[in-house]
Amino acid sequence: MRMKPQDLSWLEAIRQRGRLNDEEKKSYQRLLTGFQGELSFDQLWEHFLGNKFECLDDVTLDYHGDVSQMDKIFKDGNIVYLADIKNYQGNYVYENNALKIGKTIFANDIIEQARRSRRIFTRLFEDYQLPLEVKNVIIFINEQGRINLCDELPEIILNYEEIPSWLMSLRGHIQTNQNLSWQELIKKYQIPHYGTNRICTTERLKSLKKGVHCAKCGSFSLNSKRYVLECECGHVEVKQMAYLRTNCEYGVIMHHLPLKRSEIIEFFEEGYSADYIKNTLIKYFIPIEPNKKDGKYQNFGQPFDYWFKEDSRHFEKLEKRKNWHSDF
Repeated sequence: MRMKPQDLSWLEAIRQRGRLNDEEKKSYQRLLTGFQGELSFDQLWEHFLGNKFECLDDVTLDYHGDVSQMDKIFKDGNIVYLADIKNYQGNYVYENNALKIGKTIFANDIIEQARRSRRIFTRLFEDYQLPLEVKNVIIFINEQGRINLCDELPEIILNYEEIPSWLMSLRGHIQTNQNLSWQELIKKYQIPHYGTNRICTTERLKSLKKGVHCAKCGSFSLNSKRYVLECECGHVEVKQMAYLRTNCEYGVIMHHLPLKRSEIIEFFEEGYSADYIKNTLIKYFIPIEPNKKDGKYQNFGQPFDYWFKEDSRHFEKLEKRKNWHSDF
């Protein structure tokens, strides 16, 4: 599962319940655009290659203090490709070692960034005597974005219409005679994704809209039945999952602190059962000090889908409660 950056999840949660300032709005749009571009490439990958290749998504690697982040990594024969996905809109030119749009030169050199990542991964494979060549692929995924290359570059750089034919040109040849797999080696030095440095103050938290919102349209006007919450838009959500999702949303907003039962009850506000919230925390969350009854739980600072991704089968069964008689 490709995961949103925590920064984006935080901004989304704040935006859902309050207002973003000008800097936050710009960051939100930039991060959302980048994430949507990565999802678009995932869809093309799935369509043209399916399960033909094993790949790693959203890899942050720390090899002897050199950190690199890649959107997708995959192997074809003895070549490991490092894919960097750009969801840029407009007409770009790469000339004299610089990326330009009009007369504006980008401060960040995307080619040099890619080359730095290639050097890190090449050194990693060489140190472990894996005979693998590393190549960069820079993908302009936006249909309204193009890059014109005036410099000769060894990197593979693709505009949107070039992506399908390039994907289909991959051989899908797999080498299996290596004692240590390339994926195992990368995972050995993989570190968690960059977290967010944004902090929601106590004052800002108080100003945010409280309660459970619809997972589909965002409305806070929900009708509570015995097992489900119903929205005017027609969306129905199992009550247990709605409570869990809201707990996790609080965790994203206050990622820098433990989950505290009393504060989560306040986050739900009146109209939602404090006992139900307490039981949800006891059942699904990990207490910081099990022998204490202070109501503090570990906070992973992630949305529900990521926090409980290993429990998908359990929640599939929980979804069946939608079909239970709920007019109580």
